[in-house]
Amino acid sequence: MAEATSAPQRLPEERLDRMKKSINDICKISGVAGASIRVVFQGEALFTHGYGFSDIEKQSPTSPDTIYGIGSITKSIIAASLSLLVEEGKLNWDTRVCDLLPDFRHDDPVITQLLTITDILSHRSGLAGGGGMSLSFQGDGEMLLAENKLYHVVNHLPILFPIRQGWDYFVWGYALAGEIIQKVSGKSLESFVRERLLQHLDMNDTSFKLGRFDPQRLAEPYAALQDGTPHHLQHRQQFEDTFFEASGGLFSSTADVMKWAMATLDAIDGSGAKVLSGMPNMISSHAAILNPSLRERSYGLGWVRTQLPGVVGVVGDNIGLWNMEDQPVLGQKNKPIFMLYHQGSTVGYYSHIALFPETKSAVVVLTNSIALSDAPDWISRAIIQTLFELEDGNDYVQLAAQANSKQIAEYDTLASGIALRRKPFIANQVPPIESFVGKYTNKSGLCCIEILPTASGEATTLELRFQGHALQSYQLRYLCDTTFEWSLSHDESKKRGRYNITSLDYFLFKFKVSGGKPVSFTWVFDPSLPDHPEEFVVHGAPRMSPLARVCSMMPKLRLPWR
Repeated sequence: MAEATSAPQRLPEERLDRMKKSINDICKISGVAGASIRVVFQGEALFTHGYGFSDIEKQSPTSPDTIYGIGSITKSIIAASLSLLVEEGKLNWDTRVCDLLPDFRHDDPVITQLLTITDILSHRSGLAGGGGMSLSFQGDGEMLLAENKLYHVVNHLPILFPIRQGWDYFVWGYALAGEIIQKVSGKSLESFVRERLLQHLDMNDTSFKLGRFDPQRLAEPYAALQDGTPHHLQHRQQFEDTFFEASGGLFSSTADVMKWAMATLDAIDGSGAKVLSGMPNMISSHAAILNPSLRERSYGLGWVRTQLPGVVGVVGDNIGLWNMEDQPVLGQKNKPIFMLYHQGSTVGYYSHIALFPETKSAVVVLTNSIALSDAPDWISRAIIQTLFELEDGNDYVQLAAQANSKQIAEYDTLASGIALRRKPFIANQVPPIESFVGKYTNKSGLCCIEILPTASGEATTLELRFQGHALQSYQLRYLCDTTFEWSLSHDESKKRGRYNITSLDYFLFKFKVSGGKPVSFTWVFDPSLPDHPEEFVVHGAPRMSPLARVCSMMPKLRLPWR
């Protein structure tokens, strides 16, 4: 009897070549305009793939040399830049931020006294940055606050949890890190990072300055509409000379990002360039992420650490679309794999990098789209599954489709919630619509929201402008009582190059009326702190002190000496 022969095993490059259709399908259903992908396996270049266009209108195809915004992949490069200053003895990982940046003086003296470089790089500061983000950026690629306003924001950020007692993604920490690099080195961020790090790694296609690139190589930014059509964004987010430059401001190519990946892997095994000698501390675990977790899931300095099988994608959009217990798990139990990764997102660009030190392998995915869900995350997972032959039962094309539907459904839920609350405007029960017109500022004076009549003179609709900028105009519609709303549909949001925010309270302005006139409104500008709305007072109205505000809510008492 002839001996049965098993089917021949396919080589890794053959397996990846066969999955190009899955990559393309994820891109197509998610509304990705263009993508560049690069894979190294066991130290050797294995797979390169391009999808779609860097510029749809010009039909310019993507390539390994196409330049994309890499978003928060920037963070690991910033951490490595700080490590050079550590090596020189100019600071150490436990140096306090206040010792390097005298303008950092948080409202809570405990934060001022304890916050270190490691705290800000590992997102364990305990500070809530969402409200500050709302004051700084709303859409259309425009920063609303000048670079010199950094401390005006950071010094007053609310506390989400006690320092080092949790983990919460905190872009402001890397804004402070950028300030530290410039203050200690005496150089601009671009100059220091380029001269001291990037040039040593032959990363000549990586820069904070868009002017360094040939415009023909620079991918145009897009955002996916609900039907999967990539919409060309008219405004590219400019990070140069802003306080978010160090948080996510680098532009690069897959060829250069893979150089960064391989240099990191070399540094991990001890064979790397001297400029990355601080890598062991950067990839060490500094803060647990989303506990409880049986296996490793923590943050280093600019890197997420994960032991597969496990939940991944924790610093991107997809993690919020399922409850933690329902998250798809990457990997299989009998194939434990250590993985370092990070995701990146900015206006019109999403990215993913994954490293596997044990096999000296890496995956880089760069795209020029805000997709319906985080497409580079799904693409990277599909590649990892195929590369390491992981039988985890996941179909990442299907998961991408489910995630896309879930993201759209969140906007539908927002619209339904607004519709349920809406009441007719009754003239004798609400102040005249024109009385809401004015300039309103928050306590710090940093943010001004101007409310104007609409050009069409609609009876129950106004126009709001963040910082009074015409580019930052949104419709403000009467909702109920003395509350107005400025909610957006999915496509309205994406056309403005906005990040996904679908919390109903975020889009409500609740006005306070005194003497028949609106004098202020409150806005839940940080969805993570729904019980701490920010107050905006109309110009010319006295701002109530905290004690007076408490007293105003108490019953009126007749005092005996009056």
